[in-house]
Amino acid sequence: MSSPPRWATLGVVAAMAASLSVAVGPAPAGASAISPPSLVDDGLHPYPGAAEILAAQNVRLISGDGHILLADCATPAQGDIGLLKVWTTDEAIGSDGIGRLCFKVTASAGVLNLEVPGVFEIRGDGQREGTGHQVTAQLRSDDGEQLTVDVDPDGSTQVGLGADPNASPTMLLQLRAGTGPAPGTGEHTAVGKIATVGRECTATLVAPRWVLGAASCLATDPNQPQLAEGPPVGATYVTFPGKSATKVDWLSPRPGRDVVLARLATPIEGITPIPLAAAAPTGVELSTVGHSRAAATATDWTTDRQQSAQITFTASTPTTLTAAAGPLLCSGMAGAPVLHGGKIAAVLSQAGQAGCPDTAGNGSALTAARADDLATWVNAITTTTADHTWSLADLPATATPGTAVSAAADSAFTGTGLPLTDTAGATWKIGDTFSPAVELNGTTGTLSAAGPAVVTDADFSLSAWAKPAGDGTVLSQDGVNTAGFKLWAENGSWRFAMSRSDVASPVWDTVTAPAGSAPAGVWSQVAVTYKAATGIVILWVNGRNVASVRHTAKWKATGALRVGAHKTGAASLGGHFKGVLSTLQTWNRLSLTPALNNHDFDGDGRNDVIITDGAGDLWMYPNQGGSGLTTVSVSNRVKIGSGWGSLKWIVTDWDADGLADVVMKDSDGVLWMYPNRSGQLISGARQQIGTGWADYVHAAGNANGTPRADLFGINNGNGALYYYPDGGGKTAIGSSGWTDFRIFPADFNGDDRADVMAIDTAGELWFYANTSQNGVTLAGRTQSGTGWSNYKVAAMDLSGDGKTDLVAHDGSGNLWFYPGNDNGRFGSRSRIGVNWTINAIG
Repeated sequence: MSSPPRWATLGVVAAMAASLSVAVGPAPAGASAISPPSLVDDGLHPYPGAAEILAAQNVRLISGDGHILLADCATPAQGDIGLLKVWTTDEAIGSDGIGRLCFKVTASAGVLNLEVPGVFEIRGDGQREGTGHQVTAQLRSDDGEQLTVDVDPDGSTQVGLGADPNASPTMLLQLRAGTGPAPGTGEHTAVGKIATVGRECTATLVAPRWVLGAASCLATDPNQPQLAEGPPVGATYVTFPGKSATKVDWLSPRPGRDVVLARLATPIEGITPIPLAAAAPTGVELSTVGHSRAAATATDWTTDRQQSAQITFTASTPTTLTAAAGPLLCSGMAGAPVLHGGKIAAVLSQAGQAGCPDTAGNGSALTAARADDLATWVNAITTTTADHTWSLADLPATATPGTAVSAAADSAFTGTGLPLTDTAGATWKIGDTFSPAVELNGTTGTLSAAGPAVVTDADFSLSAWAKPAGDGTVLSQDGVNTAGFKLWAENGSWRFAMSRSDVASPVWDTVTAPAGSAPAGVWSQVAVTYKAATGIVILWVNGRNVASVRHTAKWKATGALRVGAHKTGAASLGGHFKGVLSTLQTWNRLSLTPALNNHDFDGDGRNDVIITDGAGDLWMYPNQGGSGLTTVSVSNRVKIGSGWGSLKWIVTDWDADGLADVVMKDSDGVLWMYPNRSGQLISGARQQIGTGWADYVHAAGNANGTPRADLFGINNGNGALYYYPDGGGKTAIGSSGWTDFRIFPADFNGDDRADVMAIDTAGELWFYANTSQNGVTLAGRTQSGTGWSNYKVAAMDLSGDGKTDLVAHDGSGNLWFYPGNDNGRFGSRSRIGVNWTINAIG
């Protein structure tokens, strides 16, 4: 092999030194650069002592994030991790005279830009099979070919001349380990780093799947922080102290200010999100914390350690806070939270940065983007599961209350956005529970989209927060001659109807909530779910199933979604709404409310009671939505099976079709799922879903966020409790002591996680809270009751209020209802059945 020229002979020291300066780049033609400079960091910094290293070892180290460092090749391995080793054809490169360089990866992720000629082999830092960092190497041949190679983590990877003796010599340009930014350290666990290619900033967890940061960090030009809603252009990650990198899959920028919400692909567990403040005061000392290099010395070139400062802002606008002079803040702090009373009042955007490493700076002025007025907007976006969300909180910074709405953005997490446009009589309102919000005048004010939001002959759901000041339609969707549906308030109650055909005066299938459900001057959340297969329409008010109707004359209304009125003819509108609206949402599916622990057997949206009697017959008692002895109907009970007397069975919606199924364990320990088809169990269609359950207690709930139910099982032999997400891949969640317990997995404390309620062998009732965001981790138990030994029990939301209740049979023929309180405990019981003979209940 011929040796390539050495760097020292190329006279490149001066050129290299010149290349070490870091710059964001000039603003595009016609753009005005922000002053003071943006706090966006490019994620790469000059390698300390690079000129001296070049002179001593003939290797050009350019820049990096401080997590891949040149190391002495004699450095011993630490456990299973040693050094990355790079071999070159030039023996003068490196310090040991054999053309070898060694690098230490100091974090889970890192990057180093360098230039090493004649590279033919790279060895990973793993010391045995299955260890070592995941590293990629970017190279360029003398022929100009660029290639990226995955380095074997615990072996050698041949490149260039090592892979092909006839290839031209290859220059190593970059080493990159892991994905995303390396996690930092600090006491503020909710404050992390957000990074994309060439950018690194600070972001704060404001919901389990959402961070708040600076739009400038992810914009094409940080000096012009403009972003479009949607997936990020390049791979983007967030890390928090002690956590691995999590990918960002969606961006929702706030128009008119340097603020963005970024959605995480998976929720963050074990970190408490930080809420927004209600004010952003000037003249008061506020605190900020973020990730940047230490200002005091250029040798501390990582952004690992959180930096904090106190700021007193001296002026404000509706969108910004400014300080003419402030503490020294350096790049990387873009998006850092400005905290008032421990809550987010603003996020940092710009700073003078005079005295920061590798920048001349221009003073110490500071600018932050206000967030104290964004609570309605943030809450609407971060809490949604909808396909479309109109927060109705997009009041432009230049607008004032009472001015025309002009446009209301749509946060569309699937498909194409449908921003709403207004007519006269739709104005902005602030200072209410939801602020900003939209007020309609009841005569002319409406908002409309450019097309439909839901498919009206398939499953869909709607939701709106409304404060009526009179009657009128909140939501509708146009057909040609009429509306496909309309949701409205009339005489103090909420109503919903679907038309049977697209004619000027159609027949309507109407569902009416009880009187007083839509009181004037009071905010209500009114929602609708429609299941096309059964035709069941359910009207929900404040999370409670209040009424239902069947609509089977399906047709497709393909016109515009309309807010504040409905179509009464080919060219006419009526039913104008008077009042205030906020947070409109639509789903082209059933929104799973109130709980995934579904016992709805007949498809009317209410959880029903299933029992086996003394003869072994399986019966469904429909929930009538009443109270006391009218809660479940004895006269309308339906026989759904025979020969079940000796079998162990549970009720759950196993196939996630909205109808409760039955999962039975036979005498051989085989689990069978009996599917529910239109209110009947289909024995011939049963499916085997498990084996080896003979000595197990089995139960079902939903803990992992997917629509399908999960299994829970107790091994009576060793007393262990197991969790089976979606029915497979068991994980131990309780190591011992559970033998012969009866367990009821469901959300008992209102945090959307399946907890475990259990009755032990002494008849004591125990609550085990689940602390995991997407699985099961049980906290220490608390006692919820005693004296349950002789009770047969089922857990479900029988009342329809979104809280898990208990239904229990006492052995004396009495059936009792224990209302859930969303805290792992229950309210005073009421009797809902007498003279019941029950062998088992579910």
